[in-house]
Parts: sequence; structure tokens; C-alpha cells
Amino acid sequence: MTDDQKTAFGFAGKNITWTETIKLIEAIQQQQWMTAVSRETKGEDRIHACGSVDGINLILSTLVQFRQDARKLNGLTPNEDLA
Repeated sequence: MTDDQKTAFGFAGKNITWTETIKLIEAIQQQQWMTAVSRETKGEDRIHACGSVDGINLILSTLVQFRQDARKLNGLTPNEDLA
């Protein structure tokens, strides 16, 4: 992890930008899940939606992991204020 990443993700307390970014990603994730499991979604469209959800999950989990790691490096509790 770079020093910039440690600073950006390792903040203490609440951060409105972080919170709203996570909320936005989770809303997009939910929308794509609903598309992927919809009975109206067929064939390649379902495959595409599932791939989109997988990509969104990767981004979300990576951001949360960066936040946990950066908080640890900064001497903070890794799971506090993650969202």
C-alpha cells in the first residue's frame, strides 16, 4: 500500500465522501443483482448482468479491504466506520 493510499483510506471517524461512495456502489450492486435474477433477463443479458455484479463486488470488497488495511497501518481498529 502506498503512502497516498494509506492516507486516503486510513482516516479516522466518518467521512461523507467514503460513506456516499459505498452507498452508491451498493445501490448499483443491488440494481444489477435484480437484473441478473429477473425472469425477464435471458441468455447473454443474464450472463452480462452476472459479470457486472461480479465486477461491482470486486470493487466494493477491494475498497473495504484497502480501508481495513490502511486503518491497521495507521494504528486504528480495522472494522470501525467501514461504511
